[in-house]
Amino acid sequence: MKTSITLKLALAFIGVSLLTGLALTFFFRSLISENFERLVLDQQAEAKQILVEAYYAQNESWEGVEQVLSPAIGVVGGHGSGRGQGQGNTQTQPGVQAGQRTFGIADADGTVLVGLEGLYTTGDQLTKQQLDSGIPILHEGKLVGTLLSSRSLSYSGLEQNFLDQVNRGLLFTLLGAVLVVSLLSLLMSGNFTRPIKALTTASRNLAEGKRTQLVEVSSSDELGELGESFNRMSLEIENAERLRKQMTADVAHDLRTPLTVIGGYIEAARDGTLELTPERLDVLGLEVNRLNRLVSDLRTMSQSDSGELLISREAVDPAHLLAKISEVFRLQAEQKGISLIVGAAEGLPVLSGDEGRLMQVLENLVANAIRHTPAGGEITLNVSEESRNHALLFSVADSGEGIPAEELPLIFERFHRVDKSRHADSNQSGLGLAIARAIVEAHGGKIWAESTRGVGTTIKFQLPISAV
Repeated sequence: MKTSITLKLALAFIGVSLLTGLALTFFFRSLISENFERLVLDQQAEAKQILVEAYYAQNESWEGVEQVLSPAIGVVGGHGSGRGQGQGNTQTQPGVQAGQRTFGIADADGTVLVGLEGLYTTGDQLTKQQLDSGIPILHEGKLVGTLLSSRSLSYSGLEQNFLDQVNRGLLFTLLGAVLVVSLLSLLMSGNFTRPIKALTTASRNLAEGKRTQLVEVSSSDELGELGESFNRMSLEIENAERLRKQMTADVAHDLRTPLTVIGGYIEAARDGTLELTPERLDVLGLEVNRLNRLVSDLRTMSQSDSGELLISREAVDPAHLLAKISEVFRLQAEQKGISLIVGAAEGLPVLSGDEGRLMQVLENLVANAIRHTPAGGEITLNVSEESRNHALLFSVADSGEGIPAEELPLIFERFHRVDKSRHADSNQSGLGLAIARAIVEAHGGKIWAESTRGVGTTIKFQLPISAV
């Protein structure tokens, strides 16, 4: 049977609290017992000291002192017929049996008069250290003996009852604390695991194909960060799925048009209703080129997604790169009545990059600029050095209709079109800007767009000068 994490956490909390409670209970029990024993011993020693001092004061001798040192509360009264004689009424200490003597006595010279079993024997001569551990007995300011203690203890009924009550109180306190901690542990572990259960349910639904699974984030701790990360992942998966579906539809559309044209020409030629003239073969060639371009762009995007987009680095002159691009598009721009302007600062450093790939980036940007710039407009190509970032900044600016602000973050997505009513031009795959971004990022750079409606659009990309 699978054990839930809530139960595991609750049992862990209960186990820790139980062990801690037991340790504290034994500690306090030992501390209380030790101090209580010391208190009782001190009280008994003080009481016994008073008794033996009174006995000596009454008898002026230690003869017969054994009766005072027997397990009794004290001498209530006494008389003597002579020196060395002593009698008195004694009251037996509750809970103490006869023979359990815990006190002995030595005379002023240190000779044991009443011994203690296992410690002192009657007649032993005590050392100074042994005498110092006892309690001096004084009479009229003069040392007359030393009270010896075995430091063993026999509790009275009241004292034993007190200790029993303390032990029961500690036990009940421990049980109550464990009960309270158990209830709190169940509540706390439930609250702790609730976000985890929500994440588990959402991830299971996501794995089953249910998109946009979001969880509620109610904390700013690690679980909250996990929830936010899951929500971002869910949204990214939803967006990726949307882009996949859109890409599939767009690719199918872009493939259908040239295939329909080629298939129609071939079918008509097979039926003998259409003669394949050089002009018609040129049309077929254009459609084949369009298919090749689409396949090539799809392959480039696939390499970028898998991290296999190869960059063959070499020394690239940035000014020469712009000059070559301007020559490629100059005729097309003149035919449309567009001015193509190239600006490059002098003394630019050599760039470490793949010239062919960078030409592909600029071709996509300039082709887009020409397509969206009206007759009489202009396109400016520029490159400058950013010393602070140790990078080169390229820009392609047009004077076209501009791009709405809400569309700017999306123009580098695959098959994204600002004008949804228009499909790709006959020579465009819809992947140009996405490919440009992939190539720039493969060089360790970044690309972005700036645009003002009715004024124009500028695409900029930054490349590090040194190899990355």
